[in-house]
Amino acid sequence: MKEFQRNYFCNPRPLPLDRDGRVDFSLDQRGNQDEPIMAVDPLRDERFMGRLFNSVSMPDGGRVIILIRWDDTDRDLSLQITNHNVFRIDSQNNIIWQARREEDGFVNWESRNLHAKENDPTCEGYLDPFLAMSEKFFVREEVLSKGPFHPKFKEVYFDEYKPGRLLWLITGRWAYDLDPETGIATCTGEQVK
Repeated sequence: MKEFQRNYFCNPRPLPLDRDGRVDFSLDQRGNQDEPIMAVDPLRDERFMGRLFNSVSMPDGGRVIILIRWDDTDRDLSLQITNHNVFRIDSQNNIIWQARREEDGFVNWESRNLHAKENDPTCEGYLDPFLAMSEKFFVREEVLSKGPFHPKFKEVYFDEYKPGRLLWLITGRWAYDLDPETGIATCTGEQVK
């Protein structure tokens, strides 16, 4: 595991703070799930020093990394960072993108955030970080259907990235296809069991 220097990233915009000085993303004008908010730099902030991560190398010398939470008591990261904990960095460790989720029809964030706040009024909302990322790139190839209960696609894996190849991500509930070029993580509708 590598420790990152504090100067790897910069904070692109200030944190939205309430009157008591606490971070409150409900005050953020860009606070929707479709647009990532990098409230802190994942490799410069002290809270990330020594934090576990996995990475996959890209041909340009950069990497796609997933920052891993220690456990459910690890509440020092904002909800937005926690739920978008996958980043692509270039060979100089500059951020290229932070993962954006596309989940139309699968995840109702408003309902989940409301339910989370009912259970714990002190929480920011529903925590659903990415928990794992594939170590290889893949493409899906169609399989001739042998019936309604057989898979329609198979995944073919590759060690190196080429355009069109994806990485998979999972949360505690859903599987996602991550496009390493754009940073868009699209929910596949496949539930993780």
